[in-house]
Amino acid sequence: MFLVSRRWTWSKVSAIQYERRLLSLIHEQEAAVLVTSKSFDPKAFLSVVHPNATYQDLVQGIAQLEASIDARSEAIRVLVEENFDRFVAVKAANDALFAEMKEGLLSPESDYASRPLRDQLKQAAKKANQVFLPVLENAAKAQRLRTTLRVFERSKFFFNLPSSIIESIEAGRYDLAIRDYKKGKMLLESRPGQLLPSAALKEGQTVASGDPQQRRILEKVWGSVEKALGEMRNVLVAQLQDSSRTLEEHEKTIEVLLDLPAGDDPIWIYFDSQHKHILEAMKKTYLFGTAVIQFSDYATAAIETTALENEPGILASQIAGQLQTAMIALEGKQTESIVGGARSSAESVWQTVHDMIKSVSETMLSTLPGFCKISKNLMEGKYRKHQGSNTGSRRSPTQSRTMALDVVKYYISLISGFFTLSDMAVMSHNLNNPLPSNLPQDSHSLSTAHYLMKVLGELQETVNDLDGLEISSEVPSLLKNFLDSAKWRFLDVLVGAWLRGIILFQPGQFLLYHSLPDAKLFYLLENWVASPTDMSATHFTNQIELFQRQLTTAAFKLAGGMDLSASGLAKSSKQYAIPQAFVQKVTKAFFDALYAFMDGLVLLASDESPIATGKLLAIEASSIGSNPLELLDLKNRDTRKLIVISNLTYLKNVAIPNMLNELETALGVSILEERQALLNSVHDHDKTLFDSYVKPKAKSAMDILRSGILDSNMDWYETPQPTEIRSYMYETLIYMVGIHAQVTSAAETLLDRTLSTVVVELAEEALRCFRQVKRFGMGGMLRATLEIEFMHQTLGRYVTPSAAKTLSDLYNKISQAYSRRPGDENLQSNLDGVKKTLANTRRATGIEFLCFRQTKSSGSRSASSRTHKDEGSRSAKELESNRQ
Repeated sequence: MFLVSRRWTWSKVSAIQYERRLLSLIHEQEAAVLVTSKSFDPKAFLSVVHPNATYQDLVQGIAQLEASIDARSEAIRVLVEENFDRFVAVKAANDALFAEMKEGLLSPESDYASRPLRDQLKQAAKKANQVFLPVLENAAKAQRLRTTLRVFERSKFFFNLPSSIIESIEAGRYDLAIRDYKKGKMLLESRPGQLLPSAALKEGQTVASGDPQQRRILEKVWGSVEKALGEMRNVLVAQLQDSSRTLEEHEKTIEVLLDLPAGDDPIWIYFDSQHKHILEAMKKTYLFGTAVIQFSDYATAAIETTALENEPGILASQIAGQLQTAMIALEGKQTESIVGGARSSAESVWQTVHDMIKSVSETMLSTLPGFCKISKNLMEGKYRKHQGSNTGSRRSPTQSRTMALDVVKYYISLISGFFTLSDMAVMSHNLNNPLPSNLPQDSHSLSTAHYLMKVLGELQETVNDLDGLEISSEVPSLLKNFLDSAKWRFLDVLVGAWLRGIILFQPGQFLLYHSLPDAKLFYLLENWVASPTDMSATHFTNQIELFQRQLTTAAFKLAGGMDLSASGLAKSSKQYAIPQAFVQKVTKAFFDALYAFMDGLVLLASDESPIATGKLLAIEASSIGSNPLELLDLKNRDTRKLIVISNLTYLKNVAIPNMLNELETALGVSILEERQALLNSVHDHDKTLFDSYVKPKAKSAMDILRSGILDSNMDWYETPQPTEIRSYMYETLIYMVGIHAQVTSAAETLLDRTLSTVVVELAEEALRCFRQVKRFGMGGMLRATLEIEFMHQTLGRYVTPSAAKTLSDLYNKISQAYSRRPGDENLQSNLDGVKKTLANTRRATGIEFLCFRQTKSSGSRSASSRTHKDEGSRSAKELESNRQ
């Protein structure tokens, strides 16, 4: 049927192709030759259809055709007229059916509906091959197997047992090898007659009492089996001692070994080998890491030693420069890793320390969890059912827990030895406990804080993993003490870099100490740029706040305020209360650092200031913007004093209260006594610097004033009525203008305080000088009153109540020392002249002393100034009343 269908299909295809060729040949002539065509050509028709017809035949044919055509045309016309609507409907239906069949079923693309049929026939043939060929092949294989099985003898399994066991071992199918071994042993012990049919044993006869030759054959075969099984045991023991294999593989190997005949207990083989491997791997990793750290540290120390020999202060400048880079990164709100490693020369050493701790932890945790799981399974009796066929062991299962505990203790000893850890109570009482020599010695405190938190986070993660292993009841307390000791030591290291100073290097057997705490080096970061938040202070004060906040936060985290492990940080940023000992340590370090900052500020105002000695750090690009202080001569000590005093004022009033409030909130402590002591210290520093600036200025002004009052050429009794103010008073006030200009340009907030202090000194000096004048004549009294009143009114904005009282005493002294003489009756007219001279002088010097004029911002002093002026005027009135 299949062949018939194929032949039919081929005939149909041939006919279609022939028809296509025929149509293609007559396509050009059909329009002219076909009678039914609209473009019918008679000449072409005659030449093609009737090429041999005579003329008479053609004429006759034409007549017959005309008659036939006319008759047919008439019949057709009548038929069409009667059935025109039917013709139209049939025509439309035929056209639609033809178009649909041409586009669908009988389309040329489907070979006019023959392709689907051909495809179905092909698929049927393929499916038949897939179904029937395997059946035929399997039938042939089955026949071959049946033929082969007939050839094998009944004892084939036993004699092929050694080779089959070896093949299973090579393929790693140890369970199959054990199954074959047990089956062969069962045949040998229970049914030896089936192995050698000719050696059928009598009832009650054993293999040992059978044919010796047959017994030797069986023993030789079984010896080969035992040898193959011994090789498998050696392979499995080697795998059991391989620490790179997974826990599942070790468990499977143990179970296989337990199924083998008597031998060493595989569980304790595993415990002993893994215990030894873990300890050796941790020691190897630790020694390699410490060697790399020491090499890096010694290389850095050698460079720093050379630098110290060439220039003692170069290391401090280097660390300060690195600290400045870190502070700029911190101000730019960079990530903590960028801030901690910002251009720090110790970054490579710190990273090596972190990598060493991480490697030791990973070395332990890569094997110890599997060790503990198998130990737990042993304690729960999981391997008890297998140990019946084994010789077992007299060792207690609890010994495995002791071995795991030894691993934990060894890990703690390695880390403790590296960081010189001991009990926290011991370290807390030893204030001079040296810092670990393995840590980088040229690391600034921000870098130290960053890497200490990374290392502590790694230790916390390891401790969390060890806690989850449930090794023994001793482990949690052991790990807690270890972690507390690490926290205390790390906090001690941070405080050392923050405040106390560090050990620079350790050449040979001698330790060289050099105190370079960041708090005492921090003054080197002062770049004399105005603060963007408060123009009365420099940007240095903002850096102090940011630096203290950053290190206090790091100290809080190191003390246990946050879980620094990766899993802890991923869960939440929850804060925890820290022990009181840590709180006291952090608080003390915080205050000691602030005291160090105060000392640094005082040093900035001295001649040892970096800008005065030409050792100012290069200012790196930052977002501070314009700097109005760059116009000042910062090498001038007085200018620096004013800026430092302004910084102290800002710290005392704004920064320090804010920092202390944040510290109290974060640590949950009250520090009223420490706060007051610190503010008192700031006040003392401020007073010392202010006095060192104001007293020389006041002395110079008083010298000018004294030289004018106690001038040897001046006779206060005989001098005539004044018509002008002497030059010494102008010189004194011009000197005050210079002070005003300097203070305004450097620290305008100190202007009132400075000038008020100088005015007090001037008033007291004037009083002391006039007390040395025994008596005043009319002219001397008026001149003294005129000159002091001119100074009083010019500096009235800065006259304090104390100065006003002193001036009042001065006027009283002049009044009391006035000695009346004949001709002094016209006092009022003389006073009017003095007032006129005073007014004229004030107008004439208005531009020169414009800086002393009252402003709207100082309106609160206006009433006081007017009071002082009224008191000066009353002194003259008192003279007139005394005369009367």
